Amino acid sequence: MNVRAEFYIKGRRLLDKPFHLKAIGLPNVHLLNGVSIEQDADYGTLITIEDIPGLHRAVGLYIVAKSDELTGSEFRFLRKEMNLTQEALADRLRVNVQTVANYEKGKTSMGAADAAVRALYTLHILSDEADVNLIRAFAGAIIPARRAAKLPERSRKKIAGSWREAGQRKAA
Repeated sequence: MNVRAEFYIKGRRLLDKPFHLKAIGLPNVHLLNGVSIEQDADYGTLITIEDIPGLHRAVGLYIVAKSDELTGSEFRFLRKEMNLTQEALADRLRVNVQTVANYEKGKTSMGAADAAVRALYTLHILSDEADVNLIRAFAGAIIPARRAAKLPERSRKKIAGSWREAGQRKAA
């Protein structure tokens, strides 16, 4: 997260000065409200953050939606939000554990792992019913394309032509 990301709870009064949240392992997360800071004689500064699960979800969605490649700290944040160890994520990505560690340290370019982790996180936060519908939609788009790829060239051209016509009809 190279750009400053600001989060707030809708309908609440904004803080006079944004609170720079460093505890979640991301360098540029700032809270505009939802934070109370108190001084205690025995314990010093006490910081209370409202709705931490909601904040983590908002940060995760922000990370998934951004167009830049994930940073190592963002990759780690998403992995931890999914409650996965490096080993478990390595199994899902079909890479070795050291590769996941290198992604998190920023030593290795993520390539396809970037998109895979974004998709895994998105599925992780969706409800079970939404998961099923999303997978059906994904399968509905991918499976026909794979079947069409196995057809002879002449048939593929017919299919491509009919898709183009259907798209034109929708736009009209």
